[in-house]
Amino acid sequence: MKAAGMMMRFWAWGMLLLCTLTAGAQDLRLVQVLDSTDRRPIPEVVVKVDGRMAGVTDDDGRLRVAWNAGSMLRVEHLGYETRTVPARMAPVSGTWTMHLVSRDRILDPVAVGWAKPEEVFRREDLHAADLLVNDAGLWVLAYERPRHVRAEADASKEILRDVRLVLLDTLFNEVVSCPVPEDVFGLRHDLRNDVVIEGTTRAFGVGRKGEELVLFPFGSEELRRSVLPWTDSIPGWVVGSNVEDTYPALDHLALDPLADSLARICTVTDTFLMDLLRSEYKYMKGDEKVTAMNLAAQLGVDKEVVAAYMRGFSRNVWFKPLYAPLFVVGDTLLVFDHPRKRIRKFDRDFHENGSVPIIYQAEGEERLWADRLSQDRSTGQVYAHFRKGGNTWLRAIDPVTGLLGPRHRLQHEFPERVQVQGGWAFYIWRPRGSLQKRTIYRERI
Repeated sequence: MKAAGMMMRFWAWGMLLLCTLTAGAQDLRLVQVLDSTDRRPIPEVVVKVDGRMAGVTDDDGRLRVAWNAGSMLRVEHLGYETRTVPARMAPVSGTWTMHLVSRDRILDPVAVGWAKPEEVFRREDLHAADLLVNDAGLWVLAYERPRHVRAEADASKEILRDVRLVLLDTLFNEVVSCPVPEDVFGLRHDLRNDVVIEGTTRAFGVGRKGEELVLFPFGSEELRRSVLPWTDSIPGWVVGSNVEDTYPALDHLALDPLADSLARICTVTDTFLMDLLRSEYKYMKGDEKVTAMNLAAQLGVDKEVVAAYMRGFSRNVWFKPLYAPLFVVGDTLLVFDHPRKRIRKFDRDFHENGSVPIIYQAEGEERLWADRLSQDRSTGQVYAHFRKGGNTWLRAIDPVTGLLGPRHRLQHEFPERVQVQGGWAFYIWRPRGSLQKRTIYRERI
């Protein structure tokens, strides 16, 4: 019932976002990428369809890819020349074999050392408040003078006033900006990783009209219920969850907009907190229990759940919101089930195909894990964030084994708004005691 209600709330926005994703019939085919000289398979080739990440080839140079008849496929690898090929060149049936030409590079001598972080947004008149990196470039919320306040309903939320939205291209040249007409909480993104601004009374989609940015306002409730829950897409579906910060369980869901159907991928439950939540009912007085039972009958939910909300269960100091994100990596859906300490794997038909341990919860770094994961949307790679004192470091997660890659410690202490794109870590930082404005840096991971 909860999933069905969510379906009705999400429908209108889902149809708007998916018009470009579902236009035309899609063809799921096997692509193999080979070296043009010796015909050997090339692993770790990035394949994009119409500019969107489709996945990375395996050790045999293979990847299943979906495209429309008019799609363009882009095949990229550091050691080879990039190819862009129209889908109409695919064979009628069987594997589509592509050949890449090796890229010869003559490198100048370099001194081996720790590369200095690169400044990508620094202004003498503006501070960087928030950032989002996507295929369009670098989006920055910036302000001239610190004018921050705290939200009355949630003191942990910072409100930004008198801000501008600035767009830098992929070479980090500032191309366009515009003022935001109200106080904002920050930048968010939709399932396509397009930028969205969360304001205090409204939200704003962002578009380009010539040399200007255009903001399209819509309701804050629509943002929370119909945009933010949907995080990614696979052919024919968008995926997301019905997670709520006040409830210790969630469903990961998939929406098929053409068939008007909603499928449940899996459920994640913090069983310890759920047992505590259900125990709240027995501590209520008799008249309170009657009220809880009446409300449960009206709402069609469990009386113990109603009782927990009546008693403010989620406001306890020991309550921790459930964090169990889903990421699309190639042909696999990865669910990071932190209560069970497992990475659960699902195919595109939503069948569970095993799991592996979450290493960062078991190898001694659990206390240092920053309760955050991020995905590089251009490569699909997922990273775990760790923090100790002022230091922050990232470690790549192997989706096959769950093992962690080498540590990459960010050079500046106390970095803010860290995110990963294109193999780079982006963040905001300013030297302590400096007159320098808040600046955006990037470091190669």
